[in-house]
Amino acid sequence: NMMSALNVVLPPEDRALLHRLAESAQRSDEEIATVALREYLRFEAEQIRKIQDGIQAADKGDFASDDEVTAFFAEHGESR
Repeated sequence: NMMSALNVVLPPEDRALLHRLAESAQRSDEEIATVALREYLRFEAEQIRKIQDGIQAADKGDFASDDEVTAFFAEHGESR
């Protein structure tokens, strides 16, 4: 498993928060930063995938029917 270093510049308040979180988890600042970045990247990649799937569906004309929309709001309620 090959890893490479990445230097990140953080504002002092973010660096302090990172350090407090690392201390409370009994881990190093680097470990917490690595986990945080990994989770962020995975979350963002998933969001991009969902958007691309939605665009592909829209390009195919695969939209919710009026009945499906009505059923959704009947089940979940309208928030107005």
